[in-house]
Amino acid sequence: MKIRLTAFLLPLFLALSLAHISYPPASFFKALGVSAKGDTVTYKGAQISIEELGGRLYKVHYQGPADDYETAADVLAAAVGDGGIKKPFVDWITKNKEKIAAAKKPLTVGVERAYFLVIKDGKGLVFDVVPYEVPARAFADKGHIIGKKGVLIREYSDFQCPYCKMFFEKALPEIKKRYIETGKARFEFNHFPLTEIHKESLDAAIASDCAGEQGKFWEFHDQVFKNGAGDYDKKAAALGLNVKKFDSCRQQASVREGVLAQRKEAVNLGLNGTPSVFVGPFLLPNAFDIDAYARYIEMAAALKKK
Repeated sequence: MKIRLTAFLLPLFLALSLAHISYPPASFFKALGVSAKGDTVTYKGAQISIEELGGRLYKVHYQGPADDYETAADVLAAAVGDGGIKKPFVDWITKNKEKIAAAKKPLTVGVERAYFLVIKDGKGLVFDVVPYEVPARAFADKGHIIGKKGVLIREYSDFQCPYCKMFFEKALPEIKKRYIETGKARFEFNHFPLTEIHKESLDAAIASDCAGEQGKFWEFHDQVFKNGAGDYDKKAAALGLNVKKFDSCRQQASVREGVLAQRKEAVNLGLNGTPSVFVGPFLLPNAFDIDAYARYIEMAAALKKK
C-alpha cells in the first residue's frame, strides 16, 4: 500500500476483486449480511444508504461512530467486493485520522484505479464510496472510432504495452461482437504512449495516425499489435498506402502534438497505466472483464437520461 498526501488528495492503492458497485443492490446488502426493503439500512450502529442508477448500485453513503473503523471497513469491502481491503483501510485511517479531522473540506481517497472514498464532515465518520466518474468535458473525443451508435467506450493504449496487445487479442474481439456490432456501444482508441518505458511507443502512435490520414488507422493498428512496432514503411506499403505521403505525415509537428495531447489528456484523467478503459464517464475496474461492459453501459445510458 502506498500513501501520498497532496493537498486534499490521498490516493489509497488497494487490491480489488469483484466490486458490487454496478451490480444489483441486493448483492451489496447480501455481502453485509443484511436484508433491506429500501435504500437505507442500519448496520452495527451505522446508517447506510445507497443510490441506484439504472437499477444498479451506484453510490454508497456511510455514517457511523467516529472510532469504529472495523464497521466502516466492512461497508467499504462490501462496496468494492474485496474482504482483503479491510485491514489496509483500518491501518490507513488510523494513521491519518488527525489529518482527516483537520481537513477543511471533503477528502477524496482513490481506491485502486476505479473507485473513490469521499470522507466528509459530519457527526462521526461519514463517507461515500463512488465509482471513478469524470464529466464529458474531460474528454476531447478526438480518437479513432468504430461503431455508429450507443455508449462510447474509450480505450487509452500504448502500442508497445504487452497488456494492450493482450487486450487487442482477447478483449477487443468480444467487445466488438457483444457491444459494437449490436449497436450498444461505439469504441474509441486514444493514444497513451508510456514513453518512459516504451521508447518506440510515440513513433508507433504517430505512424498509426498517419495511416489514419489515408483511411487505414484500424488496419495499421491491427498490424502493429500483431507484428510489433517498427518497420512502418513496410506496414504502410502492405496496406496499400502512399508511402511518400505517409513519411511526410510522420515528420509533421502537428501529428506529434496531437498524440502528445492525447497522452496529456490521459494523465489529466488520472490514468497511470495501459490499457485504461472508460465506459461513458466510468473508468472500468478491469478492462478485461467483458461482462462488466454491459453493466456500465446500462449505468452510462441511465445517467444520460437523468
